[in-house]
Amino acid sequence: MPIPREQLRLSPAELDELLTSARTLRAGTVSPDGWPHVMPLWFVWHEGEVWFNSLRRSRRARDVAAGSPVALCVDTGTEYAELRGAVLYGRFAPAGDRPELPAVKEAFAAKYWPGVAIPDLASHEWLSLRPDRVVSWDFRKIPAGRDRRLEARRAATES
Repeated sequence: MPIPREQLRLSPAELDELLTSARTLRAGTVSPDGWPHVMPLWFVWHEGEVWFNSLRRSRRARDVAAGSPVALCVDTGTEYAELRGAVLYGRFAPAGDRPELPAVKEAFAAKYWPGVAIPDLASHEWLSLRPDRVVSWDFRKIPAGRDRRLEARRAATES
């Protein structure tokens, strides 16, 4: 019998911890002619939004300007029983004039460039995404005896 998805979802606090601690996400956009584009990005999770500093002249920027929806994937874990993550869906919005930007830049610098202030660059712009929908999972929550693959793995390592 399948495990109900809601049993494996991250709680709001767990999602917040994952998005605060993860260093890299993968962002997917779609071009006007339907081609997907996926790229790794450094980001900051700040007050319920993903923020990042994006090249103004990039495939991603062209896709976003054309109205592409965005999917962001953050995940962690090496072994099956450790896997957890989330996919956030929404649309990027320009964020360079938002009052939260100084705090975001400070958090971004602390996370990726300790001791360095993030300069404003003409080639980059700050974007944010407040998720419209989030799908998450945490395989560490799979109850003992509910996944035959995990049980087979446990049995193999115990013998």
